[in-house]
Amino acid sequence: MIVNKLNGKCYVGSSKSLQSRLRNYFNLAHLAAQKNRPLSHAIIKYGLVNFAFIIVEEVDMTENNLEDRETYWIKHIRPDYIGTKEAARNVGASHTEETKARISKTKSQGSIYIYDTFKQLLAIAPSMISLAILLGNKSISISLVRAIKEGSLYRSLCYLSRIPFKEGEKPLIEVPSPEYTAFIDRLKAKKHIRKSVFVTKDGKFLCEYEGIMAASKDLKIGHDMIKKNIVNKTTYRGYRFSYHREQD
Repeated sequence: MIVNKLNGKCYVGSSKSLQSRLRNYFNLAHLAAQKNRPLSHAIIKYGLVNFAFIIVEEVDMTENNLEDRETYWIKHIRPDYIGTKEAARNVGASHTEETKARISKTKSQGSIYIYDTFKQLLAIAPSMISLAILLGNKSISISLVRAIKEGSLYRSLCYLSRIPFKEGEKPLIEVPSPEYTAFIDRLKAKKHIRKSVFVTKDGKFLCEYEGIMAASKDLKIGHDMIKKNIVNKTTYRGYRFSYHREQD
């Protein structure tokens, strides 16, 4: 998937050779030759630097048909940049019973598991894009992917994962539900937070700060000292600092 970081519009495509496909987008002559295609026109207009490339699924060719999976994601994401040929091939395309069975089997692979700060399963979002859209913009999926890759808290409220931490664990919140909507609203309210700092003293949880600067100012401990103790997982004057919420 290719996402315009300026307006959230996106493109969904597939390729057996990702390297070759991406090379075309870095080739201005190739883009100019296809400037009538929505994506090529957008890259020329906004510049390649304003686009993010995201792998939404790695397809096992022994079990799935590449075009079937592309069709699934186009229908699911409804991209803004889509050419006439791609629309004709994918939108409204029918599937064989075998293909439908494969899609049903792999549909859950796109789910995003949402955990609280103690890593209890809160909810299961249907997909990365559905979660990003609820948070306000498809391009937010970039930061969601980063949080998954780093294993870090997202907006200080939750961990995200493509696979469950524990098999068979039931979520505390149904999707959709008023509780899920309220949780999404809490995430939206914390969009300004990149990394919260959790502080314990003498083994007991003390406070959560909206970053190292806030902790430094309130506790009157140097910024570098706090960061050093986070990295080394050490204590300072009985204080322990972490980007993760620790059990008391």
